[in-house]
Amino acid sequence: MLDYLHIENIAVAKNVEIEFKDGFNVLTGETGAGKSVIIDSINMLLGSKISKELIRHGEERAVVSAFFSNVSDDVYSLCDEFGLEYDREDSFVLYRSLNTDGKSVIKINSHPATLSQLRQIGALLVNIHGQNENQAFINKSNHILILDEYCNNAALLEKYSDYYSRLNQKKSEISSLYEKNKQTEAMADVLNYQIKEIESAKLKDEDEEEKLVLMRTKLKGAEKIIKNSSNVYKLLYKNESGISASVLIDKSIDALSRLADVDPSIQDMITNLKSYQTEIIDIAERAFELADFEGIEDPDKQLDIIEDRLAVIQRMQKKYGTTIADIIQFKNDAKDKLKDLENGEIKLDAMKKEYKELHQEACKIAEKIHNARDKGANELSSLVKESLLFLDMPKVKFEIKVDKVEREKNPVLSSKGFDDVEFMIATNAGENLTQMSKIVSGGELARIMLAIKSTISNKNRAQTVIFDEIDTGVSGSTSQKIGIKLFKISKSTQTICVTHSAQIASLSDSHFLISKREMNGRAQTSVKLLSKEEKIDEIARIIGGIDLTEKQYAAANDLIRQSEELLKQDI
Repeated sequence: MLDYLHIENIAVAKNVEIEFKDGFNVLTGETGAGKSVIIDSINMLLGSKISKELIRHGEERAVVSAFFSNVSDDVYSLCDEFGLEYDREDSFVLYRSLNTDGKSVIKINSHPATLSQLRQIGALLVNIHGQNENQAFINKSNHILILDEYCNNAALLEKYSDYYSRLNQKKSEISSLYEKNKQTEAMADVLNYQIKEIESAKLKDEDEEEKLVLMRTKLKGAEKIIKNSSNVYKLLYKNESGISASVLIDKSIDALSRLADVDPSIQDMITNLKSYQTEIIDIAERAFELADFEGIEDPDKQLDIIEDRLAVIQRMQKKYGTTIADIIQFKNDAKDKLKDLENGEIKLDAMKKEYKELHQEACKIAEKIHNARDKGANELSSLVKESLLFLDMPKVKFEIKVDKVEREKNPVLSSKGFDDVEFMIATNAGENLTQMSKIVSGGELARIMLAIKSTISNKNRAQTVIFDEIDTGVSGSTSQKIGIKLFKISKSTQTICVTHSAQIASLSDSHFLISKREMNGRAQTSVKLLSKEEKIDEIARIIGGIDLTEKQYAAANDLIRQSEELLKQDI
């Protein structure tokens, strides 16, 4: 529970210390005494957004700290998760300061902490219910949160949230890939066309162009080739006269052979002549082969075929590469790109399958959450109506509507499942159930909120609950019954209530008076735990105002005694 609260330099609170007690703690005081400052300070300590305007004029820094005892295991588990040290045998301490330059310092058990860590741990320690929350309660979007709190759906919702997050991520990936595939459809058409065009050219031999150019040149000079290559062959090797370079070399070799015994160097000459003869014969035969047009019956027709083929190759070269090797490589690259595009479709199908599986699992968890909500809605509605009957709303009808959101008989998932939850109410006899925002007054709303909060207080994880002026808009016996409800909550959860109601104050275990006085020309707030006699004085003041009479003191005494008698009964 919250044992000790220290407030320093926040508005009129120069230096305020409050030692709260177990059970039902009540804070009262005149308007403007500083009750809202205490609530603002606690909110600051729990991680709410704060303005440096809160800092007391003339001061450099505002500070709020609090000591807690009997802290739950949930708090220590979070500390373990955050790497924050603690001592279970010692008090659990929260600290936050704010400087005039806007900088804030946060500590948990004297160790630096982040704002997020403070908020998460603070939510397990203290829960504040103020008038602003009453208004937020009208907002339909909060109804599902309240119902889930009653149903203890936190674990299921955490599991569902994981699937829902993954589902949205997969949906985003599918959308992105779909758009990418859509944009590449035109590219696929182009690639298919390019591949088909290159394949129709049937380019296989990387040297084909060079060979065709040579053949074209040969065919164009066929007559000249035949004439000259034949002359070369005859002059070097064979002719009708029997006289050629080869024959003359033979004769020269014979002549030199006869002189072999004259000079030893003659044998070298013979060897060289034989080598020359071999080369001459090879040149003659190669020249003769140039005139070989075997298989070509019509050189002109063959030349046309070559020119057409070269035109095809040149057309491919203009589009896809300077050489046949480049063109073939372009085709292979295009096939690889096309394969990647086809893989995109395969990947998209796989993603859709994964999305379907995730959706099915999310729907299974959402169905469990729906069943828990459906059951919890009936239970909570019944308990709230029972509480409202006690709180002087005997004709009220209250119902929690839980509807599945579907489209074409398929569930529509949201961050909280597929349920639409709304609190419906009729405050007077004969009226139909309708939305709360249309008919609920401030006093009625406060009682409805209290009825719900008192019902789910045992399920709330916070160890201290604070009610800020929950009695707004009600008076008399209704205020007393609100006080009884708060007192009952305090039996399981430390309860702190800021109130203007004498009936509620009379039911307190501990009564604190918030007052403001001038010191050194400045207003300062102070908080004092009242004795039994001082409590009577304060309740008398609430009943009668500034000038108190014996009757008002008597009324205060009677009210306290009446409250004590009521609490002895099992109301």
